[in-house]
Formats: sequence, C-alpha cells, structure tokens
Amino acid sequence: MAPSVLWSAMPKLIRHLLVTALLLAAIVSTGKADNPTSEELQNKSGESETFRVENEHAVMRKAVEQARKTIGEFIKALQHRAAGQSDFEVKKPFVEGNDVEHIWLSDVEFTGGRFKGKVDNASMKIHGLKIGQVVSVNPDEISDWAYVDHGKLVGGYTIRAHYSQLTPAQKKEFLREADFKLE
Repeated sequence: MAPSVLWSAMPKLIRHLLVTALLLAAIVSTGKADNPTSEELQNKSGESETFRVENEHAVMRKAVEQARKTIGEFIKALQHRAAGQSDFEVKKPFVEGNDVEHIWLSDVEFTGGRFKGKVDNASMKIHGLKIGQVVSVNPDEISDWAYVDHGKLVGGYTIRAHYSQLTPAQKKEFLREADFKLE
C-alpha cells in the first residue's frame, strides 16, 4: 500500500499520535511483561540510542492509572455517542514473551463486558499482529482510552503524558498538526 494511501486510511487520532512520535523520534512502547507501562524512545534515524521511561516514571504510571480509573466515563460515552464525538479508541498492551507493546484499537465496541476493536498501529515487537485485525481487551487491562468531543481530546492520558515530555517547539508543532485541542 502506498504511504499516502496508508496515511489517509488512518483515523485522525492515530495520525496525530504518529506526528507526536516523529517529533519524539519514533515512540515505541516496549518493556518487560511485568512492567507494562515501560516506554522506549528511539531517535528518527533508527540508531541504537534509546531513552527508557520505566514503570517507575510517575507521569506514565499515573496516566495508565487515570485511564483505568476513569474507564467508566469512556464506556458511557461510547455507548451513548453524541453529535460531535469521534475517534473512540482504547490502547491495549500486547504481550509476547518478555516484550510488551501498547497499541491503539479503533472502531471500538463494548459488548459482553469487553472492548473489541481493530489494531490501528503497525506492531514493532509483536509478531503476527496486523493492522485491521480484530482483538478484544478487558476494561481493567487497557493502558489508555481516548475520543474527540467537539474538537477537544477526552481521555488520552498517555498522549498527554508524552505531550508533557515534548520541548516547547515540539508542543507547538503537535498542536499545529492536531485536529483536536488539549485542555
């Protein structure tokens, strides 16, 4: 698939996350299975230099905790969508061996007490996982949730945590590219 077609086929929220990733030089969520909120930041050139944000990193840990604590708000909004609301997504940690990768799911539904959605990011660590593949996740296992309400990001706690780590110039670029506002 041509890069421009792939880009246009992605939901807006994911495109904005990719812009942030480029600004941060490719955000890649990874870590040990017992450390699900570990994050690794690689530079744009793909060189081996990495920066680890371990589970002890208070901002990311709080983001995941806040997402899990407020998941009921997301479920309510998802089940009673209003005009002006779009891009309902949850972030699921996928585990393969000792690796954990947090991937956004789009086209989310909530049935039988579980979220079901389509894999919305290309996996960098989990083999066999494909964009568009339908998977499910329990509400207490998500690492984030987000949707856009009248142009404002609701939820998106890990997005906000990453945003808080950007330089002022990167924040300005992110806000310029985003179709939503952070408040």
